[in-house]
Amino acid sequence: MSDSTPTSLPVTPRPERARRHRQLPPGPSWHTAAWNTVKFARQTLSFLQELRERYGDLVTLPTIVGPWTLVFHPDGVRHVVQENHFNYRKGGISHQVLRLTLGNGLLTNNGESWLHQRRLIQPVFHRQRIAAFGRLMTESALAWTEETNIDTQQPLDLFQEMSGLTLSIVCQALFGTDMLVHKERVFQATSTINHLEAQAFYVPGLLSLPTPQRYRLYEARNTLYTVVDELIAKRRQASTENDLLTMLLQARDEETGEGMTDGQVRDEVVTLMAAGQETTSNALCWTLVLLAQHPDIEARLQQEYQQVLGGRAPQIEDLPQLKLSRMVLEESMRLYPPAWAFARSAIDEDEIGGYLIPKGAYVLVFPATTHRHPDFWERPDVFDPERFEPSRAAGRHRFAYFPFGGGPRVCIGNQF
Repeated sequence: MSDSTPTSLPVTPRPERARRHRQLPPGPSWHTAAWNTVKFARQTLSFLQELRERYGDLVTLPTIVGPWTLVFHPDGVRHVVQENHFNYRKGGISHQVLRLTLGNGLLTNNGESWLHQRRLIQPVFHRQRIAAFGRLMTESALAWTEETNIDTQQPLDLFQEMSGLTLSIVCQALFGTDMLVHKERVFQATSTINHLEAQAFYVPGLLSLPTPQRYRLYEARNTLYTVVDELIAKRRQASTENDLLTMLLQARDEETGEGMTDGQVRDEVVTLMAAGQETTSNALCWTLVLLAQHPDIEARLQQEYQQVLGGRAPQIEDLPQLKLSRMVLEESMRLYPPAWAFARSAIDEDEIGGYLIPKGAYVLVFPATTHRHPDFWERPDVFDPERFEPSRAAGRHRFAYFPFGGGPRVCIGNQF
């Protein structure tokens, strides 16, 4: 089947009288809950593929923390994140864990409060404003290549290197030169937070009970809070930087003229630091790994750089000409999306594909599995950047590829 061939998953509700006949989506038996949890933690992608192949595009997965509803088909994804998004709010284990550190930032907020914050912050991430940080990104990347002692005969911890690089860029964009003295503390704190949050997804009570991990998480969170609160107070007194923090502090509601409190700004800044840095470094890591595994494509990239740039540093204006570069990055994010899961909690009972979604259901969408759905992608496990050529991408289901999410809650920083 071609990359753009559509299939359909019905999401139209059944008549009221037939509601009692609806069933939960199929899945493994309930006595396998412990094994399912272990397998999900150890072999996430292959296990999800196995579940889709065996049970279909909607699966009920018993786990030690309760049943999960897994949505694999693009139609089901669209229903959850766009068409009926009012019925699916951020919730469940992942939401509880994230709120411990991110507070009420855009990633964890819900309802009218989220909508108000989104409208307030959206102009800050306008394409033209973000383009102003292009030079910062280029200079930081060039500085990294000069400072990093890369010995081709020795292993390189790519994740650590890309995490450091992306955090440096994010923090300089947020705080300008003010962040330089805090760089090491912030890097350690964000690394600790991201590591513990990932663990907590698989270990119930790890961060909700008085464990050593909870103490470490709070210690790291307090480090970030202290640094950010200090910079907010400094910027309130005298704003001399043209950075994202200044833009957030200056953001005003069009109707009331009110801005954000210091606490609201802090939650948004910490969200950008922790969540934004990790997703970007993941995307860079996998792209470099895939290029190392495909030297022929890497050679073509080098040729494109030479033809377009002629040895000079790239600029934002060059992006439209770097067509292969964009296709490589998009294909990398298809295979290894920077955000590996989107979790929602059903506010009311719903129906997808003829199956019952109970009130309170923990609904999970996994881009990496949908991005490899054989009904929408030829040779789905093969690294093939050309599949993102305009002629091949035309007519493709909007939610066959959604590395930045979709619907009203699409990632606000995708342009960044």
